This record gives sequence, C-alpha cells and structure tokens, in this order.
Amino acid sequence: MKTRILTIILFTLLVNAMYSNIVILNGLTHVYTGSTGETITGEVILINSSDQEQRVTFELNEAIFSCTSNRIFIKDKFHQQSSSKWFSANLMDKLLAPREKYVYKFSIKIPNDKSLKGSFWSMLMVNVEKPIKEESLNTKIGLDTKISYAIGLLTNVNAFDNVNLDFSSINLKEDSNSLKKELEVKVLNESLFIEGVKLSLEIYDNKGTKIQETETDRNMVFPGFCRDFKFDVSVLPNGEYNCVLIADARREFVGTNISLTIK
Repeated sequence: MKTRILTIILFTLLVNAMYSNIVILNGLTHVYTGSTGETITGEVILINSSDQEQRVTFELNEAIFSCTSNRIFIKDKFHQQSSSKWFSANLMDKLLAPREKYVYKFSIKIPNDKSLKGSFWSMLMVNVEKPIKEESLNTKIGLDTKISYAIGLLTNVNAFDNVNLDFSSINLKEDSNSLKKELEVKVLNESLFIEGVKLSLEIYDNKGTKIQETETDRNMVFPGFCRDFKFDVSVLPNGEYNCVLIADARREFVGTNISLTIK
C-alpha cells in the first residue's frame, strides 16, 4: 500500500511570496467603504510566475480576534462582525497556465439594513497546490505541499464614529536570557470601526530632559479587541523616568502619562 504524506504550510497575512510560484500583486489587505444596500466590487490579481500549471482554489474563512490569545482562522463559524454572507464570486477554483496573470473578481453586497454601522470582515483564502517530485524520498512515499494566502476583506459601513481607544495594560518585561527590556502596551479599540493605530513614546529623566523618543509601526486594531505594541527600552540606565504615551488613529490622539522604573 502506497503511503502519502501531506505537508501543509500555512502563511497568513505576512506570507512570504518566495515560497510560492503564485504571487498576489495587489496586496493582502483590501479595505472598502460603503453604505447600507450598496454593492462593492473587488478583485485579487494573481500571477503564476512559474513555467508549470498551478491550481488555485478560493474559500472564505473567519478571522477571530481576542485580547487574551492570538488571532485564529476558522471555517464555517461566523462572528458578529462577519461579512462572509455578503460575499459573492462566480469561481472558486482556477488552473493557471504558465506565466498567466489572472484577475479574480468578487462582490460584497451590504444588506439594506439602516441599523448597520461599523467594520465588518472576512478572510479570502487563496490556496496554491502543486505536487513535488519525490526524488530524494522512498518510492513508497509521496509529498504534496499547500500554501495559503489569507487576504483580509475589510468593509466599513456608514459614517465613522470618533476614535475610542484605551490603554488596557502597560507592563515592563525583561528577557532573562538576552536582558532585553520592552515596554508592552495593550491597546483596546472600543469603537465600532477598525482603527489603524500608531503609538509614540517620549521618555524624560528626573530633571525633565527628554532622553528618548520612539514610535511603533501603524497596525490595525479591530473593534472590541486588543493589539499589543512594544517599545525597546534596553538602552535606558537604571533609574526613574516619566513618560508620555500617545496613540494616534485617524489623526485623533489619546494619551497618558506613566512612570517607568528601570532596575
């Protein structure tokens, strides 16, 4: 009896295209804005960069967020802000010829419900399957690989509210092995909309002199959930410091003063 081994390599929003002959040309995060009853059209542009045929399949998943655990992808289980039932496409399977460029088109129909407001989302999984020759393996073993791109389809419905962010927790953490010290900030989004959040940190010594200023990348914080941000403060000598922490979203700012003790 021939034995086959299935190896599945799952790359999510930060998938590295060098592992695949299929490349997504227009990004892994697609943001749309619409009103009640409106139909939005979108597309994912793919190219088969190899000299062989490549089979690509498409399916919807849900991205489940939490303030206490990592994001997970799940199929056939909807959450309150899911837009999966709004999604429509004619094709869920495609064989791409060598060097073929393909535009996968879809639509998102926002229900005609005046009470709808906020950000809704689903994940379009683009699965690439290609058999691998088993040259260095026993002839009784077959090896398949599968690479999955997760494309975020984010839909903002009706007018935005004001930014409503909170610093859920602020903690200083030290790695006992590397001695690296990081200020970990958990930001909670209490609004109905996804926010692109960037944090900045100003650090002052006990004489009021600014000795360090740094900022994070801008990252999405989903409504009702948290995101962790980190500042490296390893270069600070032992002592007491006063800090100003500011969150920026849509050029609205939320700030707080904190005391920092380095030992």
